[in-house]
Amino acid sequence: MSTTKLFLRGVADMRRFPLPQLCTLLTVCMVALLAGTGLLILHNVQTEVLRTQAQARFQIYWKVGADVGAVESQWADLKHAPGIAEVSTFTPRAALSELMRGLAPKTSGGGLTGGNASSGANSGANSGEDFAWLEGENPLPATALVSFNIPPGEQPEPWMGRMYARLKGLEGVEQVTYNPTQLTLATGWIALIQKAAWPALGFFALVVGLVVGNTLKLMMLARKDEVEILSLVGARPWFIRAPLFANGVVQGLTGSVLSLFCLKFLQAWLRSVLDVPPLFLKVEFLPLWQSVALVLATTCVAGLASLIAARK
Repeated sequence: MSTTKLFLRGVADMRRFPLPQLCTLLTVCMVALLAGTGLLILHNVQTEVLRTQAQARFQIYWKVGADVGAVESQWADLKHAPGIAEVSTFTPRAALSELMRGLAPKTSGGGLTGGNASSGANSGANSGEDFAWLEGENPLPATALVSFNIPPGEQPEPWMGRMYARLKGLEGVEQVTYNPTQLTLATGWIALIQKAAWPALGFFALVVGLVVGNTLKLMMLARKDEVEILSLVGARPWFIRAPLFANGVVQGLTGSVLSLFCLKFLQAWLRSVLDVPPLFLKVEFLPLWQSVALVLATTCVAGLASLIAARK
């Protein structure tokens, strides 16, 4: 009998023991879902760290009274600089408007009534709403928040030092600030995530192997008489093991694919829960290569476990 027919016979034999097969399938699915959830968490944590921290950020302050036209020309050059990720700029007038908006008095309820109305109006005129007199002598400088993606192969701290010197040398710039500790912390987090991923995946692979292997051994005990008869009539070992190997491969493939569907529902639910104020965390699904790797790894481990169980 050809190998293909042996594999097909192994798949067909799965109908003879529906309950153990279903229990094995559900167990493999749950273990693969657990592994996929771990990958999902690691992937989103790494993405969030890279998005929010693994960039070089500089706060640039120009001198008070610097020519706005020249500053805006420098902003345009910065937006086209190599490796630029984001540029947020504030003119002195825009900065003053933000200050006025931040200091504006906040009223609650239906407003002020009676004698409190005049006092509220006076306090509003003296606090955040009446900064128009500063328009002619605005004390706020033009500022820019610039984020760079560090080029591959560059050491973060020396590169940030060179960029600091370059930005500090721009005409009219009075001060440049940045925080190198933030980037070092992000790099440490990413290294920790990458180191923790492989032991976790190895643990999940071991669990899948033990579950599938032990389940198949129990099924083989139920088919002990059949296996002994096949051995007595001269059946070759591969003739006996190939159907069991096919059984494990189908279990691993089906369980891992089902786990991806469950993981997709979990990701959609987490996104609806976390992508709201004030969190705004966008939980993304696994990349294609990680999804394929999860399916292949689970299938291979299940097949290997079934083959080992059949050899014993």
